[in-house]
Formats: sequence, C-alpha cells, structure tokens
Amino acid sequence: MVQSLLLMALRIANTAAKFLLTIYTARYLGLSDLGIYGLLVGATTMLPAILGLGTTDWVLRHIATMPRDEAIASTATRLALPVMLHAVVQPILWVVNHALGTPVPWHLMFTGGAILFLDHIASDTSDLLVGRGRIYLANIIFFMRAGLWPPVVIAWGLLDPSARTLECVLLGWLCSLVLTWIVLAAHLFAQSRWRAVGMRASWIAGGVRASVPFYIKDLTGSVSLYLDRFLLSAFLGLELTGVYTLFWSVANVLHNLVVFSVVHPNLRRMIESAQQPDPAAFRTLERKLQVEGGLWIAALAIAASIALFLLLPLLDRPLLQQNLPVFWIILAATALRAGADSYGFMMLALHKDRAIAIVSIGGAIASAILNLALLPVFGLSGAALAYLLTGGGLLAARYYITRSI
Repeated sequence: MVQSLLLMALRIANTAAKFLLTIYTARYLGLSDLGIYGLLVGATTMLPAILGLGTTDWVLRHIATMPRDEAIASTATRLALPVMLHAVVQPILWVVNHALGTPVPWHLMFTGGAILFLDHIASDTSDLLVGRGRIYLANIIFFMRAGLWPPVVIAWGLLDPSARTLECVLLGWLCSLVLTWIVLAAHLFAQSRWRAVGMRASWIAGGVRASVPFYIKDLTGSVSLYLDRFLLSAFLGLELTGVYTLFWSVANVLHNLVVFSVVHPNLRRMIESAQQPDPAAFRTLERKLQVEGGLWIAALAIAASIALFLLLPLLDRPLLQQNLPVFWIILAATALRAGADSYGFMMLALHKDRAIAIVSIGGAIASAILNLALLPVFGLSGAALAYLLTGGGLLAARYYITRSI
C-alpha cells in the first residue's frame, strides 16, 4: 500500500499536469487545437504498438530474472529495434506528406516526428525498467516525459498571450523529452552500466517470432482504444473530437492511477508467483489487487465527476455542457477498461499468449464494428457506448481465461 501511495502521488502529479494542459488548450487555444493534440497523443500510443513488433512483453518477461549485465544488453537490443524502424518509417512519411501537397505543415511534421520518436523510446525504456523491478525510476522517467512540461507551457502561455499556440505546446513537450534522455544517459553511465551494452541480434530475432501474439495484442489494443477519436474527426469534425478528448482525458485519470500505480508495479511479482506449482500465491496476489484496485476505482470515479462539475463553468465551452451525458458513459467505460487491462497483465504472467492475441483481435473487431454502427447514428454518445461495450467484453473475456489455472 505504501508503494502504491508513493507511485500514485507521482501519477497524480503527472495526470494533473496533463489534465490542466487539456483545460488550458480548450480554454485558450480552442477545441480544434485540442483535437489535433488529442490525435498526436493517440499517435504516441499507437506508434509503439506498431513499431515495437510486440517484443516489449516478451523481453520484459525474460529480463525479469536475468543477471544485470545480460539484462542491460537485452534491453539495449530491444531499444535498437524501434530506433531502426523510425529511421525507415519517418522519411517515408515525409515523402508521402510532400507528395500529397503538404497537408501537414512541415514545422508540425518535424516537431511531431521528433516527439513521436523520443517518446516512443522513452516509453519502452520505462516499461523495461518495470520488468527489472526499478519501479520508482520508471515512474520518475514517465513523469519527466509526460508531466513535467505542461505546467511550464501553461505558465508561459498565461504570462505571454503570444505563446498560446499549438507550436509552443509541442515545443515544451519536445524539450521535456530531451531532458528525459539526458537523465537516462546519466543513469546508463552511472556504475559503468554502459559497459554491459551490447547487441543480441539472434536473441531478438527469436523474440520477434515468439512475440506475434503480443504484436497482435498491441496493434488491436491501440486501434480499439484510439479508433473512436479518428472516426470522430472524420464524421463529426475537430471540435467534437476535442469534446471527446477532454471527457476521455478526465476519465482516463482513473485508468492511469489504478493500472499503473496498483497493478503494473506488481507485474514482476505476478510473473514470479505464476511460475510456482501451487496457484495459491498467484490467487492471493490477485485478490489483493482486486480489493485495492476496486477501492481506488470507486474513489477516483467520484473525484473525477466532482472535478469536471467544478471545471465546466470555468471553460465557457457550450459544447461541453451540451454533451455532458457522454462523460458518464466514458467514465464507466474507463472503469471497465482498467479492470480489463489489469487482467491483461495477469494473462501475460500466466503465459496465456495465444489467448492474449485472440481476445485482443476480438476486442478490436468489436470496437470497429460498434463505432461504425453507433457513431454515425448517435454521434458522441455512439462512440462512448462503443467504448463501454468493448471494455466490458474485454474484462469478461480476460477474467474468464485467468480462471483456467
């Protein structure tokens, strides 16, 4: 509980910073810019799923019990993979952008590309640190790349009205990522860790083959999670996408704090207890996480509702007030997604690799069908309902599968 409280304090600081940035963007930049920012945030989640080739979970499960030097070499090999893929994919996107007549301005293209690259590698590094039990370092790195810069950008914009632009927001994000990598480099050189850096090409090649179920899970999971906002921008425009992004951001506080402060830090313990012949240790840990996570979900849902109720009058955006019922659906859907993702980690610890892929494919297909069926008819409410039904289905399926030990 002490560890959860400390980690939750970091997550609360991070989440509060991102939440305030969402409010600031909606108030001073406009819902259209908020919609663009929401799409970029979605891309930072989808790109690691696409370019990671599913290897993060496979590597994480292996390095949990490796000696230090072997784990460092394995981590460096894993991080080299997306670096090479970015070096190939990003120039292709530049060429496509030029061929289409530059629909994305070049200054946003290059700034966004740098953010996507640095954030992707930092995100993978943070995940792998958790696999080694470096929970606090991983969360500090997460805060530096995601929660440190929003207050600076907000203060800058409040003091200088000319800085109230999307370009300034992205510049602050980029500078924070550069600082994050300076800290990571310092950590690598401390205690001569850099001497253990190496490339295990054959090992990661085998990992790519073994990671197909995880790759399917990552791809389908990111698509099902962020498909709605891309469809919203296509069907309803950027302003309503901004409304959905704001509601989603408020509700997502619940998911971030519960999953990454209560469940995710116990992943190494899950892996170790799942390897024991007697399932009693795993079930004991599961019950502990169920109780602790359930209590936090209830408390945070109430807090998020109160926070939105107090903030809406300050934003002075009639579209938010008009679509308030959508928030309650998104909040319930987020609670279900928190439970579903928690049981996703349990499936990873239990080596339910094939089931992970099958359930994820089912979730993505359900999300796509539900969004395409409900969004054109019910608008924002349709997207929220699709989110709710998909989250409930994933939770039920993953819970059922973990019963088979």
